[in-house]
Amino acid sequence: DLETIRQIDHDFETWYQWWSQRAEHYRSIGQFEIAMTYYRASLFYLNFDDTRKQETYLKYRDCLELFHSNDGFQFHRIPYSNGYLPAVFIPKENATKTLLVIGGFDSYMEELVSWFLPLQENVDYNLLLFDGPGQGSVPFQKLYLEADYEKVVKQVLDYFALEEVDAIGLSRGGYFVLKAASREQRINKCIAFDLFHSAMDTLKLQTSPVEYSLLNIGLLLKQKTLINRVIGRRMTNDLNLRWMVQHGQNITGQTNPFDMINQIKRHNISPYLELIKQDCLLLAGSHDMYVPSYRLKEMEARMVNARKLTTRLFTEETGGVLHCQIDNIGVAFEEIQNFLTSK
Repeated sequence: DLETIRQIDHDFETWYQWWSQRAEHYRSIGQFEIAMTYYRASLFYLNFDDTRKQETYLKYRDCLELFHSNDGFQFHRIPYSNGYLPAVFIPKENATKTLLVIGGFDSYMEELVSWFLPLQENVDYNLLLFDGPGQGSVPFQKLYLEADYEKVVKQVLDYFALEEVDAIGLSRGGYFVLKAASREQRINKCIAFDLFHSAMDTLKLQTSPVEYSLLNIGLLLKQKTLINRVIGRRMTNDLNLRWMVQHGQNITGQTNPFDMINQIKRHNISPYLELIKQDCLLLAGSHDMYVPSYRLKEMEARMVNARKLTTRLFTEETGGVLHCQIDNIGVAFEEIQNFLTSK
């Protein structure tokens, strides 16, 4: 097993095999919560055109429903375009408010259940989690990522006949939730966990200054062949970049890096910051590898029409310096709980 784990960093297939076998074992003995975690890990690196990805997802979803079969979960399919958006409504006794949970670039609605159930114990909210186009399992329907996320949120709120919600977005969801709030006034409180300014920021942090400059010039001059060749070469020796490009193409419906990047370039909250009028909480980590922390001050300075703006930069002293405070997620949830319960 240790030898297999050592190989995982270099081989997507080995990763799938290692986690999948253990998931099957735990599912066979009725340990559904553990099996869920292993299934989620096993499908992570699989391409959406690999039939095993959907098969694994269905097992993952099945384990979730089995594990929570007595917890009052309400599963829904929200009509959208030529398909549907999966959603789960988790009621809490006597709760009058609803917290809308929006995932990001690679999250699944199902995995976020375990993130937010502990929060629900401490706040009087129903939970409403869903995956939008390009998120979670939705790309199996060939419904791909959309920059105008207010359209997605409108459909969800209309389906559940909700006149007011508070909303939280994780990772790329930090962009989605703010973009939705800029147009959708049924969002009352808005949380970016953590903030996400633009998709190009992520590319900038994954490349050298020279590479990023050349990339921008290549995009401007529409040098599709050159960009695809350069990124393809980099992907050969960079596992993280290889996965990001593969997944980015999967969820945007594109077949090459150039077209994928042009699609995700639209994920930029900058033109909409002055339109946001809600109470907002922006979280950031000082060592986030996908979002530069200096964006916190920039966004704070421009969100002049927010009813109330609360920001928090987590440092090495506090913990929570990484993306979505994954190194010390408790400090983030403490801030979120305080924000949701404040008058």
